[in-house]
Amino acid sequence: MKKWQKVGLVWGLSMFIFMSFVWPLISGEEITLKKILIGIPIWTIAGFLFGYSQRNNLDKKKN
Repeated sequence: MKKWQKVGLVWGLSMFIFMSFVWPLISGEEITLKKILIGIPIWTIAGFLFGYSQRNNLDKKKN
């Protein structure tokens, strides 16, 4: 697995946990299975997009 993919997955997982569990607790919203199941693919894709967009920055740090 490439470094940008790892960075993207970590970012996506962090955002998924925050937006699916932490934020609803803070705002008093209900945590539902539907919201969790919808969030998994959304934050996975968003994480890969984030990692892909950061790959040039990661390559520059490598050199």
